[in-house]
Amino acid sequence: MSSILLYIVQSSISLVIFYICYEILFKREAYLGFNRYYLLLAIFISSALPLIDFNFYQIFSNGTDGAVLAAPVYSVVEYSLTEVTIYSNGIQSTDSVLYDNGLSLLQIIILIYFAGVIIKASHFGWRLFQLSRIFKQSKVHELNGLHFIFTEPGTPVFSFFNYVFIDKEMYNNYTEIEKIIEHERIHINQKHSVDLIISELLTIIQWFNPLAYMLKKTMKENHEFIADNDVLSTYPDSSAYRKLLIENSSIIKTNILAHNFSYSLLKRRLFMIKKTKNPLLFSLKLVWVVLALNMVFFACSGPIQKEDAQASGQAETGNEINADDSDVFMVVEQMPEFDGGMDALIKYLSENIKYPAEAMDKGIQGKVFVGFVIDKDGSIEDVKILKEVGGGCDEEAIRVVSNMPNWKPGTQRGEAVKVSYTLPINFVLDVHKADSVFTVVEHMPEFPGGRKKLLSYLGSNITYPEAAKKDKVSGRVFITFVIEKDGSVNDVKLLRGIGSGCDVEAIRVVSSMPNWKPGLADGKPVRVQYNLPIKFQLQ
Repeated sequence: MSSILLYIVQSSISLVIFYICYEILFKREAYLGFNRYYLLLAIFISSALPLIDFNFYQIFSNGTDGAVLAAPVYSVVEYSLTEVTIYSNGIQSTDSVLYDNGLSLLQIIILIYFAGVIIKASHFGWRLFQLSRIFKQSKVHELNGLHFIFTEPGTPVFSFFNYVFIDKEMYNNYTEIEKIIEHERIHINQKHSVDLIISELLTIIQWFNPLAYMLKKTMKENHEFIADNDVLSTYPDSSAYRKLLIENSSIIKTNILAHNFSYSLLKRRLFMIKKTKNPLLFSLKLVWVVLALNMVFFACSGPIQKEDAQASGQAETGNEINADDSDVFMVVEQMPEFDGGMDALIKYLSENIKYPAEAMDKGIQGKVFVGFVIDKDGSIEDVKILKEVGGGCDEEAIRVVSNMPNWKPGTQRGEAVKVSYTLPINFVLDVHKADSVFTVVEHMPEFPGGRKKLLSYLGSNITYPEAAKKDKVSGRVFITFVIEKDGSVNDVKLLRGIGSGCDVEAIRVVSSMPNWKPGLADGKPVRVQYNLPIKFQLQ
C-alpha cells in the first residue's frame, strides 16, 4: 500500500515540475511540434519514472560502483504492525493504529484514491459510449480520402481518430468548408486523438491533481494551434482564416474527447497565428528543460539512508565503499511474516503479555511503542522502546517481543534483508471497576477555576503552625489524596512530613477542599490519585 502512495506523490510532483516549466518557458512559443512532444514526454516520464527503482544520489555521486547502484529504494512510510491491546482483566483485543505513520490511515487514503479513479474511469467510459452510439446510428461516407459521418443540423464539426463528424448541410453549402475539413484532416493525419486519450488516462490516474486537467486542456489547445498553422501553409490568406475562426467561435463545442473546430479559445488562436519564431531565445530556454529533468529525477529518487550518506563521505576521502549487511530497511518488496500471519502474531502477544502488577496498583495505562528488527534469518534483534508508559509495561513489552519465535524474513530483489518494524501495545485498565484508582487518565481532574485558583485556595487557608515558627521548622509536606467520581476529595494521607504541626495543617486544608471536576477515562468518571507538595517557608 505504501508503495502506491509513494508512486502517486512522486508522479504528481513530477507532473507539476514539467507543467510549470512549460507555462513559464514554452506556452507562448511558436514551436508547436516541440510543445506537443514536450507535453507527451511530461506525461510519460511522470507516469513511468516513479515505477523505476533508483537513487539519484547514488547514481550521480563520485566513486559509486555497481554494488551500490544495486541497492534498493526505501519507502518514506515506516511499516507499523497492528496495535495489540492488553486489558488488566485478561481480555485482549486489537485495534487499527491511526497515528501519523499508521497503516489504517494509509489504507483510507488508498481507498479514497481508487474510488476517485473508478469515478473518473466511468466518466471516460460514458463519453466513449456517446461516441460509439453516434457511430452505430450513422452511415460512414468516404469522400476526398476521409471518412465522414453526417450529423444533425447545428452540430459543430469535429474529428475523432479517422472520422470527421460534420453537418451535411454545412458540408454541401458552406463556402469555406474546405478549410475546416483541412483543419480536421491535420488532426487525423497527426493522430492528435491518441494524445487526447493519453491525457484522459492521466486525469484518471491523477484525478486529484488540478494540473493534470490543465495539461490536458493545454494539449488540446496546442493541437488547434498546430492545425491552424498547417492550414495557413495551404491557404495563406490569414485574414480570411481568422474571419473563419470568428464566424465559428460561437458554435457550442461537442464531446470533449474529440477535436472541435469551434473550440473556444479564439483570442489565443488568433494570437498564435501571428506568432513568429525566435530560435536563439528558444535555444536558451531548452537549457531549463535539463534542469526540470534533474528536478524530476531527484523527486522520483528513493530516500537516502544514513549508511548511504556515510558511504558518500568515505568515498570523498578516497576510501572504497561496498554495500554490507548492516543496512536496515523499513519497506521491502516482500515484507517479513510471522508464522501463521497477523492473527497468529496477535494471539501470541495477547497470550504472553501480562499486565504488570505495579502498573495495575498505580493505575498506569497507555500505549507502549516497541521498535525491533527482523534479521535475515528471521530472528528478532535490536528491540527497544520508542515510547514508554512506565509501571513495568515497557519491560514486559520488551520481554515478550524479544522472545518471539523467528519470522519468515523479508526479501528485496530475491535476497533476504533486515527489516525494521514498529509495534504499538496498548495497556488498558478495567475502568468499570468501582475501586479502580488511576494516576493518569485521558482527562485529568481539575480544581474549580484551574491551577491558579488551587494555589490561591491553599495560600489563603493554610496557617503556618505556631509550633513550627517556634521550632524554626520549614520544608515541603507531601500529601496524597483521591478525587472521587463525583469530584469529592477522599483518602487524604501524608506521604512525607516535616512535623511541628505542618503535616496536620496540610491534611486539614486538603481534606476541606471543594469538589473538583472529576477525571474521565473512556468518557466516564473515574477515581484519580493526586500527590500534592506544600512548601512551608519561614520569613
